[in-house]
Amino acid sequence: MSRKFQNSVDESVKNWLSQIADKSTDVDHYRHAMYELGLRQGEQLVHEVSGENVAIACTVEDADFLAKGIIEAIESDVQSTSLACFWNKRISGNELFASTAPILRKYKEPHLKTADVLIIVKSIISGSCVVKTNLMHLIQEMSPKKIFVMAPVMYESAPDSLSREFPDSISSRFAYNYFASDSERTTDGEVIPGIGGSVYERLGFESQDGKNRYTPQLVIARRQQEAMY
Repeated sequence: MSRKFQNSVDESVKNWLSQIADKSTDVDHYRHAMYELGLRQGEQLVHEVSGENVAIACTVEDADFLAKGIIEAIESDVQSTSLACFWNKRISGNELFASTAPILRKYKEPHLKTADVLIIVKSIISGSCVVKTNLMHLIQEMSPKKIFVMAPVMYESAPDSLSREFPDSISSRFAYNYFASDSERTTDGEVIPGIGGSVYERLGFESQDGKNRYTPQLVIARRQQEAMY
């Protein structure tokens, strides 16, 4: 196992990372650990987004935990927050075809288009497939001056892999924010120690199809709030 921590990582963050990497951690504790990691990532980002109009983009499985933590950490310091949530269906590739992640459903708030800063949130970034799909969709209708790509854990080559998917005019705006970088995978592609396996099952959604039937409480609450104005 080869894991490198960012210099800013303290013992409490290492503890949360250990909990999600531990395959014996139950669903409730796993969810809480992801939320806590989101809070800590958001706290690290506050000084860079203070006073800005910020858009947060996440996948459905991360909305109520990692993304919620990030939003709560920054929302009192930014001008505004807007949310985009995506339900992706990841289809694994082979030697002939690359993996794809078509968007099955999406929730996007009206002020997304005017955001100065975009934060792309993912529980782990091991390749570029899902993040690339969602980011390409977003930049068709918005032009943020800064794009933060955030995950508690990234595979060591993921930042370079994602950056190569975009022209310099876009990738030059990327800033990668993560706590740990892992350099090992199993034969079936699981990053070790990563986040302890498939995030769908670890968060209690049973499968990819299961998480795509879920509507996050974060989305429900924000939709209700929008309806009040």
